[in-house]
Amino acid sequence: MKRGILLFYLLFSSILSSQSKDEWGSWIMLYGDNEISKNLDIVTEFRLHHYEIFDVLDNQFYKIGLGYRITPEISVGAGYVHHYSETRTSISTSENRPYEEICLKRKIKKLSISNRYRLEHRWINNYGVTDFINRMRYRLQVTHPLGANFYIKVFDEVFLNLEQTIFNQNRLHGGIGYTFSPDFKVELGYVKNHFNTHMDDILRIGILFKTHLRKKTNTL
Repeated sequence: MKRGILLFYLLFSSILSSQSKDEWGSWIMLYGDNEISKNLDIVTEFRLHHYEIFDVLDNQFYKIGLGYRITPEISVGAGYVHHYSETRTSISTSENRPYEEICLKRKIKKLSISNRYRLEHRWINNYGVTDFINRMRYRLQVTHPLGANFYIKVFDEVFLNLEQTIFNQNRLHGGIGYTFSPDFKVELGYVKNHFNTHMDDILRIGILFKTHLRKKTNTL
């Protein structure tokens, strides 16, 4: 475990030292998984994205949805996202985005592998004009424990427009997480976000929690 943590620290430090702070952005994420029955959850998420680390707002993001576990390996979900962004030129854009998704999971020894497929329906308002476009997303995510509490998380997610220019963006992430309890985790990672015209380097901080809202039956 110590070797894994040291390796991640060295890699992350070398990436940070290779570029100045002004060239980095940051993402702060608060993610909640709120159990309301044995197989049904209410999913909530709030995110702040900054052009510079913790400074110059890029966008803010609110999500609420439902997730249903068909089996331990297969789950489906649907929800709604509101997304507000402000560019460096002070152009404001808002987006309303319903979505549907399916997630397939498997374990190979200690390695957890997740494949998520998501379809988004995007109403994007800019200068009072609303455009509509559908987008498909595919994410491959791998996690591996480092001892009792630490774990490594790596994922790659590609975004494809179903109209206009096909390629939208690609996100490659590598990071480490710490499990305080089964219901509370904190993650720190690095994201390389590729677009057609540029690439962004991002410091990602995630706080993940789980609540249990269903009534517990008393056993006599």
